[in-house]
Amino acid sequence: MTALNSVILLIIFVLAPTGVLWLCRHVKFCGKVGPILLLYIIGFIIGNLPFINEGTMPLKDTITSVMIPLAIPMLLFACSFDFSILKGSAKVLILGLIAAIIAVVSGYFIFGIHIHEGDKVAALLMGCETGGTINMASLQQMLGVSNETYVLLNTYDMIVCFIYLIFLMSFGIKFSRKIMPFDKSKIDINTSIKVEDESTHNPYRDFFSKKWMNQLWKIMIAVVVCVVLAFLLTKAFPKGWFMPVFILGITTFAIIASFFKPIKKLDKSYDTGMYLIYIFSITVASMADLRNIHLAEELNVLGFLFFIIFGSLFLLWILGAIFKVDADLTVIASVALVNSPPFVPMIVSAQKNKSMLIPGITIGLVGFAVGNYLGFMIAQLLANF
Repeated sequence: MTALNSVILLIIFVLAPTGVLWLCRHVKFCGKVGPILLLYIIGFIIGNLPFINEGTMPLKDTITSVMIPLAIPMLLFACSFDFSILKGSAKVLILGLIAAIIAVVSGYFIFGIHIHEGDKVAALLMGCETGGTINMASLQQMLGVSNETYVLLNTYDMIVCFIYLIFLMSFGIKFSRKIMPFDKSKIDINTSIKVEDESTHNPYRDFFSKKWMNQLWKIMIAVVVCVVLAFLLTKAFPKGWFMPVFILGITTFAIIASFFKPIKKLDKSYDTGMYLIYIFSITVASMADLRNIHLAEELNVLGFLFFIIFGSLFLLWILGAIFKVDADLTVIASVALVNSPPFVPMIVSAQKNKSMLIPGITIGLVGFAVGNYLGFMIAQLLANF
């Protein structure tokens, strides 16, 4: 039964984006909502259906682990880089880290003090909301947190992040553009890809054409080269640095590759990468399981997570407005820190502002690098209260 469930889900995850893209082109409401958000909602529903998800977590882990290393270089190959787009990234990164620290510390005194080993829980959430679950896993080992607590936090984090992403894609992006500087004329000027309305445009209509198939094997060779080089690069670093170095390596080699003419001619690479992001979106949403929640017992944990994720976002909006940070860059910084780099392309797509891709990944990678240090620092600080 487990094998059958895995096969069924694999088929759904691979084909669902095709159906959702069709809906976005033919149903006006769906076109406005966008494929990413629709896939996230569908994935969340699938993840909470009875029976079908039993024994499928290894499949989901594999899909989410594989899609991003493949998708990131495909997306980056399509960009014509102007490194002036990195201007302002350092400022919003610092503001984002400050907002996260304030949210974690203040949230601890509201919710954390009522949680068993609240100081360690705060440390794990500090690492998670500045670098993703990789940092949470590292801090679990570092601080000796139980597996039960880790699974609980990870489950709640996926659920709250699901709500957070829906909020951003439904209202947050628009709200951010109203309270912070936003220049419409600069959208996508730093990429070689024109923004097209997803409600009418079908980039996959000629997917099985000779031109696309001709490009696909070249794209895959280029991706494999970047992945292999990044993997070799990780050998020069301690094991605990594998994922940050691996993603940084893929990003760096993909950027270098994008300057070569043969790579620039691969105009199907972005659309191919986006389809992998669509698969990632529905799969990762299906990993949030409501059946693991016991609100009566764990309300403080859930409240702590809500406070940190949304509190850090609102603080970053306030700081961004004060220091006149670009609206889209502020949202991307929040997502890169709270959700980690794999989620950046989702929001870039929702913003229709592909110039945010590199700054978002850069900010997220720094979050990877500092998350464990910040988490350990928070644990030591709060242990004394």
